[in-house]
Amino acid sequence: MNVSAADIRNLECSAMRDYGIPSLLLMENAGRGIADLICGQYPACRVSVFCGTGNNGGDGFVVARHLSNRGYQTRVVLLCDPNQLRNDPLVNFNIILKMRLPINVISVDDQDNDSLRQCLNTDIVVDAILGIGTNRSVTGLIKRAVQAINDSGHPVFSVDVPSGLDADTGKIWGVSISATQTITLALAKKGLFINDGTHYSGKVGVVDIGIPTELLIPFRS
Repeated sequence: MNVSAADIRNLECSAMRDYGIPSLLLMENAGRGIADLICGQYPACRVSVFCGTGNNGGDGFVVARHLSNRGYQTRVVLLCDPNQLRNDPLVNFNIILKMRLPINVISVDDQDNDSLRQCLNTDIVVDAILGIGTNRSVTGLIKRAVQAINDSGHPVFSVDVPSGLDADTGKIWGVSISATQTITLALAKKGLFINDGTHYSGKVGVVDIGIPTELLIPFRS
């Protein structure tokens, strides 16, 4: 069974509230699992991980850390002011700062896209920009980043859902990442398989993030 964004949020809340699983651990499991899948498909190479402000971006920081530890030339591309980061994403951002991973902060003032193009001098792109919370048209810097990634021709791994795709309806919010592969978390999201989702999601894989099995069973029947 494929689930809605609300379903997965409720499952995560139950895992944290009823089982005492820290949200930071769920994020760690997600990022490590995604890194495992990438490593299973590509040998060590150059990877640009595009991250936004929310938990999807936090997952991306974890992916970047694990890929770097395994010998990949990993660059984080942050599409926001670092001062906007909060909670778990901020924790993981501070870790990659201390690890001295290359980080490019792209400014909204970069109207000619030069910085975006430089960050796409890579072999693989990880899309950790928006995630399942997208509910409005993608505009500005995020829109330009999505278009630049799509135009790059590189393999793209999207975290949970392609950025710009509605996790519930499968419709795009103006523009969407066209993923080579979507690595969705815990359970597959409805929108990956309907409407525009069939064209933008690519191959869909599911990563276990540590939500207790008994919580997932009703959604797997």
